[in-house]
Amino acid sequence: MRITVVIAAILVATCTGNVDVPPRCCFPKVWEGMMATAQTGPQGSVTTSMMVMSYESSIKKFALQEVNMKFRVVGDYNKMIQYIITPDGKCTTSKLPTDMLACIPDNATFIDSVVYGGPGGMVLDKWTVKVPDPPLEAFITVTRDGCVFVSEVVTGTISGASFFQAIEFSNITYAIKDPAVFNVPSPPCPSDQDVNMVTGKTPFFMGL
Repeated sequence: MRITVVIAAILVATCTGNVDVPPRCCFPKVWEGMMATAQTGPQGSVTTSMMVMSYESSIKKFALQEVNMKFRVVGDYNKMIQYIITPDGKCTTSKLPTDMLACIPDNATFIDSVVYGGPGGMVLDKWTVKVPDPPLEAFITVTRDGCVFVSEVVTGTISGASFFQAIEFSNITYAIKDPAVFNVPSPPCPSDQDVNMVTGKTPFFMGL
């Protein structure tokens, strides 16, 4: 039994050592596409949504528009603030937990490369990134060709409660149809002079 355990440990170490770690790639600077999410809520409830995701690293902003116009989200990494704006004129703000990710970060750990589909399918690289506050771990999957986001799974704890979020991206294009998606109305959202009053951190991680 002891010999078996030792051999198994050697095999694991050997396989791990032979993993071909791809270079840390950088995401497209401008893109837009569909984003499907499912995440846990209070008392273990699960909420799902479909949104249009817009991302532009040169202005350090992302925007989300819920497909049924129930709400929209703007993340401004120049101010490190996320805004949730609803059609009834309300605006909720929170602090973003990390700076915007333009590339797979240096502290990311490579997990594996997989082929999506059958022979000749798309090669995907999987990475994990940890965030200390709030304590979250994100599992990010990107295409080997182009470093395009495919999916993200976030687990951890928010305000003492377990948190889980699964995100899938599709129909990505390399242009923003309407740059106005990044605009934040003030009022009802805080003015630039009031942003220092924003408290609380969003569970939204991607660094997007």
